Amino acid sequence: MSKPLTNQTNNALQQVIATKLARAVFAGFEAMFAQFLNITLGAQSRFEQQKYHDVQTAMRERLQVYEREVKNVSEAVRVIAYAELTCPQTWQLAKNIYGDMVQNHENKPIAHTFFNSTFGAIWDDKKIRTVHLFVLKAKYRSEPRSYENLVSRISFKDGFNHAVKTLIARQAFRVPFSHLDADLQALQTTLIAGAKQQCKQVYELINLNNGYIEYANSLFFRNKACYLIGRCIAKDGDNMPFAIAILNTNRGLKLDAVMMGADQLSLLFGFARTYFMVDTDQPARYVDYLSVLMPHKKRFELFNAIGFIKHAKTEFYRYKVDTTKNSPTHFKYVTAPGTPGMVMLVFTIEGLDYVYKVIKDKFSAPKTATKAQVKAKYNFVKQADRVGRLVDTHEFRYLAFDLSRFSDELLKQMKAQIGSSMVISGKALILKHVYVERKMTPLNLYINHCSDKALQQVMIDYGKAIKDLAGANIFPGDMLMKNFGVTRWGRVVFYDYDEICPLTDCHFRDVPIAQNVLEELSSNTYFDIAENDIFPSQFKVFFSANETAFNYFNDEHSDLFLADFWQACQQQIKSGYLPDVYPYKQSWRFK
Repeated sequence: MSKPLTNQTNNALQQVIATKLARAVFAGFEAMFAQFLNITLGAQSRFEQQKYHDVQTAMRERLQVYEREVKNVSEAVRVIAYAELTCPQTWQLAKNIYGDMVQNHENKPIAHTFFNSTFGAIWDDKKIRTVHLFVLKAKYRSEPRSYENLVSRISFKDGFNHAVKTLIARQAFRVPFSHLDADLQALQTTLIAGAKQQCKQVYELINLNNGYIEYANSLFFRNKACYLIGRCIAKDGDNMPFAIAILNTNRGLKLDAVMMGADQLSLLFGFARTYFMVDTDQPARYVDYLSVLMPHKKRFELFNAIGFIKHAKTEFYRYKVDTTKNSPTHFKYVTAPGTPGMVMLVFTIEGLDYVYKVIKDKFSAPKTATKAQVKAKYNFVKQADRVGRLVDTHEFRYLAFDLSRFSDELLKQMKAQIGSSMVISGKALILKHVYVERKMTPLNLYINHCSDKALQQVMIDYGKAIKDLAGANIFPGDMLMKNFGVTRWGRVVFYDYDEICPLTDCHFRDVPIAQNVLEELSSNTYFDIAENDIFPSQFKVFFSANETAFNYFNDEHSDLFLADFWQACQQQIKSGYLPDVYPYKQSWRFK
């Protein structure tokens, strides 16, 4: 007859199981990071060979690496843990062991997030205590570290023009530049003019040959371009960040533009852009460096920009908690400005540049989609090339909020509309599923308060946004102005995804001509309409409330009301054509 296990034996067994759990998670993290890096390492080769469809495929593949490896580790952990799988004490011990394992790891912050993801995948909707996660405690928050080994410097001592020439010459490509001398002249002239306007100290020292150029050793690849990131620095520390865009044309490489100053760089690292591929095994240090160049950018925005979207969520959660904790107590979560959606309940809080979107339990007519279909639409956007026109989203499960921060009105609305997606536990309100998006001014509200000149500009950009999306094989579906937002740069982006779909899935038609007066006057449709039929001539109804806005739009984009335009877009997509999309103004491009 077997004897019951003693406490000492139990403790020894728990130690063994916890150690194995920690080792399994760590092995999974290393495997995930290696796969992520292997895909990223091919970015330069794809750029040099102009394999732009492969660029998009690689981007989608890299997005799947993290979740796939978390799933693999979770399955291994279920076998390893067996009866201890849902034992809180074992997981707490595993966390401590894992913490020691990654204490001096170069990528400790991301390793912490990977443990959190594995733990969340195992525990799912069970009560998760933060004691089992690497999240809020100060010791889990990484301090900025040295990035000296990630950058190189070139002195102005031999002249600014020589320094710029050396900067470009140090970049190693298989493809030569087509008109390098002319490109260098344009770059030098533009950098000097930018320094004169933005940073007088740098400008003065350029003329005195006193200062230096600092640049990141790794290039930043995205879509059809690569970017050389750095800054011009004066001896007193004043500096002007820059990003040089390099394109690979049929005639060879060319310097296409330079963005200067933190504000212009922020356009390049915007929240509606696809993620960069950066050849580095030190991503957290690169975020530290980018934070110096763009101090107004939050860490989670920068982690997101270089493709570490899961760790960006960890950083966002810290930002959310800190922002709420440090804001006045009378700041309450309220319904976000704009026309209430039929599918989503959207709320925000003063002082936060983001909104929270929760799928409603029941959709208002005429919406007929299911929750699963809406989630699939948001996943489609995550995998798509957003071409600067689709707002990126972060998807959270079981996101906790301070219950006292919700207005009575919003709380009543939430219970009525998203009751199945929320749980109130003590002083916390927990959302089972929620999307986080950047806060913007809804286009339909923006046009009511802007100047006539701004109205013209935003209507032109509204049409450009629709055309940019079409070129990327994306049809917004519901193109009402309430579903578009305006950024602080006056750029129009789309943010309502419940009807979004590939453009090639649509059937664009002209409205058939009525055969007689009875058909024309009939209240019923006199012709058959399939589920994917789209009638562009009816898009004009989107402007029914503002004739001036319609006229500005129609002057520039009347082709959007023709089925021929959309059919031509579909043919281009099917032929493999990928349009050029620039994350900077056309006026910034070198002539």
